[in-house]
Amino acid sequence: MTAGGDLARAETTTNLYGALGLNTVPNARMDPAGTIRAGVSTADPYVHSFIGFQLADPVSVVLRQTAEVSNINDEPDRLYPGLDLKLRLLEETAYTPELALGLQSAIGHKRSAGEYLALSKRYHDFDFTAGLGWGRYGSAGHFDNPLKILGHFDQARPLDGEDPNQPNDWFTGEKVGVFGGLEYFTPIDGLSLKADYGADRYAAESTAFDYDAPAPWAFGANYTPDIRGYRGMDIALGMLGTDKVMARLSFDGNIKNWPTTKHEIKREVPFRPYRTGLNIPSQMELKAAAENIQLYNAHADTRTASANLTLQNRGSLPLQIGRAAKHMANHASPHVEELTIRPVRMGLSGPEIRLQRASLEKSAAHNQGSASEVWHTADIRPADKPALKRSHRPNQYDYGLEDIYLSIDAQGSLSEEDSTGLYRTSLIVGTQTPQLFGLMDSFFSLRLNVADNLDRLAQIRPRVLLPVRSDIDLFADRTFAVETAFSSFTHSFRSDLHLSMMGGYLEEQYAGVGGEILYRPYDARWAIGGESFLAFKRDPQASMNLGLNGDHLLSAHIQGWYDLPIWDTTLNARFGRHLAEDIGGTLALQKRFRNGAMLEGYVTVTDQRDFDLFGGTTSSDHGIRLSLPLGGFKYVPDNVDADLRFVPFGRDIGQSLRNPIPLYELTEPFSARHIAQYWDEVVQTP
Repeated sequence: MTAGGDLARAETTTNLYGALGLNTVPNARMDPAGTIRAGVSTADPYVHSFIGFQLADPVSVVLRQTAEVSNINDEPDRLYPGLDLKLRLLEETAYTPELALGLQSAIGHKRSAGEYLALSKRYHDFDFTAGLGWGRYGSAGHFDNPLKILGHFDQARPLDGEDPNQPNDWFTGEKVGVFGGLEYFTPIDGLSLKADYGADRYAAESTAFDYDAPAPWAFGANYTPDIRGYRGMDIALGMLGTDKVMARLSFDGNIKNWPTTKHEIKREVPFRPYRTGLNIPSQMELKAAAENIQLYNAHADTRTASANLTLQNRGSLPLQIGRAAKHMANHASPHVEELTIRPVRMGLSGPEIRLQRASLEKSAAHNQGSASEVWHTADIRPADKPALKRSHRPNQYDYGLEDIYLSIDAQGSLSEEDSTGLYRTSLIVGTQTPQLFGLMDSFFSLRLNVADNLDRLAQIRPRVLLPVRSDIDLFADRTFAVETAFSSFTHSFRSDLHLSMMGGYLEEQYAGVGGEILYRPYDARWAIGGESFLAFKRDPQASMNLGLNGDHLLSAHIQGWYDLPIWDTTLNARFGRHLAEDIGGTLALQKRFRNGAMLEGYVTVTDQRDFDLFGGTTSSDHGIRLSLPLGGFKYVPDNVDADLRFVPFGRDIGQSLRNPIPLYELTEPFSARHIAQYWDEVVQTP
C-alpha cells in the first residue's frame, strides 16, 4: 500500500453495529456496489444482528435489530430495530481523505440513533479515521452543536423513548462529540488491529437500568481468513474499556459474482458467409425459420428488410436482435443492405433498430469486425406509431417447460420491535397463457407456502378491523393458494408512450382492476408515469384465497424515474394514495447487474401511523429487495429465479397494490441504457 493509495476493498470490515468501521465507531469507507454483508455482534448489554447492502458505490444501507440482553443465551428484554444509511461525499485521493455522512437508525428506535460525519485516510498499512457525532455518537458532549446557527438543531434531544427517530431529530442536540481511531494491517495475511476512542457514553442505558458504562476507548483484532479463495468471513474479538468483551462474526459477497444465466436458444444456425441469389422469403417462410420474427416490407427489389421481433423473456435485446438479423440476412436477396428491426414485448413496442448488413457480415460471418463497429454503423430511432402488427407469442399452442416459471419467494425482517427475526418462504409457479384474439394476455400462478414463523403475529399483535397487510399470517397459514389469475391489455401508442390495463387476482392479498401509463423516451435518462387501482381485499379464510371480504380501496400514484449515470443506478420517486387511504411518498434506489441480478432499497413515509405494543408509532416503511436469476447453476432452467425481500411484516401504512406487470420493467429492454450495456452480445452466438 502507498500513502493515499488504493485501499484494498477486501480489507473493509464492520464495526459493532454492522456499518464499516473500527470497533465501536464508523469510518468513511464503502464496499463495491453489490456487496451484501450479514452478521451478528455482541457487547454488553446488546446483541446486534444486521444485514447490509451496498446499493451503489456511494450509498450503503444496513438493516439492524438490536436486542437488549446481557447473556446471548437469554431471551431479549427489548428489541430496537433500525435502518442505517451511509453516503460517501468525497472519495479518497493521494492528498485528501474519504468523507462520508452517516445516519444510524435514520428510521428506527431512538435508543440506537445517531448521526456522524467521518473521514478516513490511508497511509501505508495504517488507515486513520476521525469524525464528529450527534445523538448516540455525540453523547459525550465535547462541544456545542456547530449547526445551531441554522435553527432548530440545538434543541434538546431525547436519546430514548417509544417514538421513532425521525428526520426532524437528525443532527439535533445541544452538544456533539468527537471520535477517532486507526486500523493497522499486520504482515499476517488477513489480520488487522483496531483501536478507537468513541463519544458514546451510554446515557440511555445508564438512565434506564443503572448501566455501568465502559471506558470510551476500545481495542480489537480482526481476522479475515482465506478459505479456498473465499475472503468473505470476518471474525473480530476485542475489549470495550477494561471490563467488557466485544465479539463479531460476519459474512459478505458481491452480487456481481453471481453466475450468469445460460440463455439456451433453440435451432441456432450459423451466419452465411456469402450472400445468395435467393429473394427474401414470404412472411410464413421466414417465421418458420425464426419463430419470433414477423416480416414486412420484404419485397425483393428493396434495399431494406423490416421486421417485428417478439422478445423472449430471457436474453438481452442485443442478443435477440443479433439472432433475428442473422436469420434475415441469411434469407435476404443480395440487394438488401439495411435490416430494420422493431422489438415487441407483450404488445409494447420499442424504437426502430437499423443495422447495416455489411457490418454484421464482417463481424459475425467473417470474424473481421466487432460489436463496436456494428454500433457505429447502426441507427436507433424513436417511432411515432405502434408496431405495424401486434405480435402473437411464438408457438402459442405448443407449450413446454420453458413456458412455466418458478420463483422462490423469501421474506425476512429485522425491523420488528415485538419479535425477533421473522421469516417466510414460498414457491410460486406460474405461466402466461395464449393471447385472446391477439389482444389480451392472461397470467396464472399458484403459491406453495413452505415455511414461516408468522404465527407469532397473532400472539403479540392485536388484529385490526380492516387489515391492509397485517393479516399476512393468515395468508401464510394456507399451504396452497392461487397467487394471481388476471388478464391484461398492453399497448404502445408510440415507442415512448405505453399503456397497460388489467383485472383479476393481481397479487396474493388483493384482486382488482386498474392500469398504468408510462412516458419513457428510449434515449432519455428519465421517465414519468402514473397508475391507479381499485383493489378488493381477498379473504384468507376462503378456499384457495379466492373469496373477497367486501372491502374495496382506491389507490393512485404518480411516479418518476431518473438514471444516475455515474453510479449506474436508477432513482424512483412516487407519491399518492395508499391502500390504508394514507397519503405519502416513496424514494427507491435500484441497481441492475449484467448477470441479471437486481438490488433495490426503498423508504416510504405517509401521513398515518402504525402502532406497536410499547406505545410507539411509526409513519414509515422501508425494505430491501434482491432478485437473483438461478439459471446460471447446473441443471437449473433459465426460467427459475429467487426474489428475496427484507421488509417489515404486517405493516398497514404505506402499502400499495403490487403491480404484476410494471411498465418500467417491461420496457427496460427498449432503453438506451440496456442496449448499450449488452451491445457486445449482438454478434455473439449462444
